[in-house]
Amino acid sequence: MKDEREVKVDNGVGLSPPWVMYHNELKYSIGQDPNVIVGPLIPVGSTYVIPVTAIREKTAIALATLLKNPVEFGNISVMVVVINGDQEIVSSLPCPLSAFVVADLVQNALSGNPYFVEIVVKPQSPGGSNAVFPVFTPEVIQFFNDDISNLCNTFTSVAADVFADVMMDALCDVPILYSTSCED
Repeated sequence: MKDEREVKVDNGVGLSPPWVMYHNELKYSIGQDPNVIVGPLIPVGSTYVIPVTAIREKTAIALATLLKNPVEFGNISVMVVVINGDQEIVSSLPCPLSAFVVADLVQNALSGNPYFVEIVVKPQSPGGSNAVFPVFTPEVIQFFNDDISNLCNTFTSVAADVFADVMMDALCDVPILYSTSCED
């Protein structure tokens, strides 16, 4: 026999969808550069658009090339649209690009960011091809995120991991390995 009773409890608690967390990862990583503005999450059907405005043209081109785009969350897509200081949409650079060009792009994308320390190009293993190592401060990025596994309901991660979440892990077959500074 089917129980027809239905119990509904509404205590006002709801969890943010993953695209909201992704927007916050962009905002609290890339958006910490004073010359980069991460705009609001804009719903357009089953797609969300995040405008990212970079005042410097070099930064805009680098971000358009290095930010993950699109990002899929099941049947929801998030598109990051990079806009330059003249309010024009910027396109990514095409392949092929060498490891040193990729490193230059990372430098241009992150040079004004307080979490960014340096860029290193070296083989990932002896005798191997060059990889690009963006190096970040050993700091934590934290923001409210409805995370019920955390006492304060926050997202908490080291800076290098957050940048790895929002930026490409390889470009034109060049690995990009996000690292935390070895220095204190």
